[in-house]
Amino acid sequence: MSAISKPAPTQPTPSEEWFRTAFDEDYLRVYPSRDEKSARPEAHAAARWLGMRSGDRILDLCCGAGRHSLVFRERGLDVVSLDLSRPLLDQARVRLGADADLVEGDMRHLPFDQVFDHVTMFFTSFGYLESDEADRGVLVGISRVLRNGGGLLIDLPDRAHTIANLVRRSERDVDGFHIEEERGLFDDGRRVIKKVSIVDPRGKLRQYVESVRLYPPDEIETLLGSANFEMRKIHGDFDGEPYVPGDAPRMLVIARREGR
Repeated sequence: MSAISKPAPTQPTPSEEWFRTAFDEDYLRVYPSRDEKSARPEAHAAARWLGMRSGDRILDLCCGAGRHSLVFRERGLDVVSLDLSRPLLDQARVRLGADADLVEGDMRHLPFDQVFDHVTMFFTSFGYLESDEADRGVLVGISRVLRNGGGLLIDLPDRAHTIANLVRRSERDVDGFHIEEERGLFDDGRRVIKKVSIVDPRGKLRQYVESVRLYPPDEIETLLGSANFEMRKIHGDFDGEPYVPGDAPRMLVIARREGR
């Protein structure tokens, strides 16, 4: 694997399924800005772009603590919230209430078949797997659970912007927890790997490693096409600004499942 930058000497290699352990209670400390306040404009924008209507059935895939699901429910949508993380789903249950349709599941093995009008994947929930073909398998599964013409939103980091603006190391204190993050680019800029080290108030150290594929727009369009999707639009942010590679931190992809 050729490297644009070398990892810190202490940075471990992520396992192929790093995401099984990275999204526990610490996740909400590492990403405190990902809250209900930030989710509201994002969910409303997704609803506009995908043409969601009251009563539509939505799959909030990799829903985390359910912050976008909450907004969708308030809009009168029939929401299924799926995530692999039991701790985050527990938080979602508190947020959404006892009647929420929460599913503990793996995005690679969706337990549905052609039942949703739209699927959303917010905040870098795609690109976790070990190969492009494995990522394509996720898209094939999403295509299977969508009705003909169903909409898909994927919220991705912009590759060029990430490479140009990568913060190699950062640290901060949150509620008595000390958090350090080290980041590096690998595979000729195709992947960003982040090591997160957390020291709790008792001095106990916990570490996680995240590995995310950075797709440029042409490659994500090809993947979508191979999974029976047509890419319709890319937005540069949730305000609807035009997408310009390198200028926008996000790549908000809108696609439609084609009829079969």
